[in-house]
Amino acid sequence: MDTLTKAEQMKKSDLDNTFRLQCMDLKTLSIIQFDRSVQSVAQLLKKTDPLKINRIVASGCGDSFLAAAEAKDCFARYLPEVRYEAYPGIEAGRYTNYSDNEDRTLVIAISNSGGPARIAEILARANRYGCISVALTDHPESRAAKTAQFTYHTNTPAGDNVSGLRTYYASMISMYVLAAALAEKRLSKPCLEEMRAHIAVYFETFYSRIQEIDDAAFETALAWRDKKVFEVTADGPLFNCGKFIAAKMAELSGDACSVIDSENYCHVNGLMYPGKDIGEMVLIDSGAKNLDRIADTVNIQVKTGGRDVLVFCDREPDKIGITETVRYCPLPMPEQNWSFLAPLLSYVPGGLFAGYRAKELNEPFFRGGSFFEKMTLGTNPIRIV
Repeated sequence: MDTLTKAEQMKKSDLDNTFRLQCMDLKTLSIIQFDRSVQSVAQLLKKTDPLKINRIVASGCGDSFLAAAEAKDCFARYLPEVRYEAYPGIEAGRYTNYSDNEDRTLVIAISNSGGPARIAEILARANRYGCISVALTDHPESRAAKTAQFTYHTNTPAGDNVSGLRTYYASMISMYVLAAALAEKRLSKPCLEEMRAHIAVYFETFYSRIQEIDDAAFETALAWRDKKVFEVTADGPLFNCGKFIAAKMAELSGDACSVIDSENYCHVNGLMYPGKDIGEMVLIDSGAKNLDRIADTVNIQVKTGGRDVLVFCDREPDKIGITETVRYCPLPMPEQNWSFLAPLLSYVPGGLFAGYRAKELNEPFFRGGSFFEKMTLGTNPIRIV
């Protein structure tokens, strides 16, 4: 049911943007990409021995690292006997420890473009130490693919990928598919079919409330037009969703957005002021172990910090222990015992907000396109240490 007035609907239409359209396109992309990743991983596993792997090191730069980090709980679910580690690009390129011959270690470097120097460095370093190196990319002729021993091709359908939401999902779901496919080979159980069915249910549940989510993101973008800085509070698997939202704030609207967990907010970030200048977004799973702590933190953010708080949650704030007045946006969660799927979509409401804010401020995405010309993503020297 539409809760906006006619004037608000017209304003919302004026603020429509390509990033919002990507958010909406995920419902269509979800299973299509899953099936394409299944086809690609089948080709990959024909070339490697799934039974020998006892350590997985996953890495990437920017959003790609977050895709690696968000897959942690999925690998814990399907491959509890395999040590899974996710590191930022510079950590995997220069600091992650390997012995002289780690032929049972799978190193997977994630990059949609396959072009960054650090990704090539991660893969070359893996080769140096005898690891199984895999480039997860949509460009099988890229620098990363040529450096790796094997390529895991996302094969994402063509579409608008500005600020990388579709490609982020493609990388993340490809990692989930890899976990289930490895388990399927090791256990001789139909893990992929089961995962596919639960992902389909989750997407149907989430997108059944997309109008409410979209309206809340739009209304908050208007209400927070004059906010100076932003913050996301989140715990556990939702923490990296917060990091993704913060990245979209930087890329789309050019805003500074910190990310903090509910405990450390009370130790550190609660000292930031004035609270009235801060737009606070809080990601909450009502079934998670941290519920009492994060609800208490929200109350502190409002009562003590003087902040305007937008709560993303699968239940309304007054049902989870939040007693202060806050804004609310639905955040549907997966079925019970499938909470590790939550990172596949929990960044969408915050992403919608970032897109609307950029349009409201008339701020061009990526500052008009000149940003990457000043960076050394592809030219920074590679060192194998």
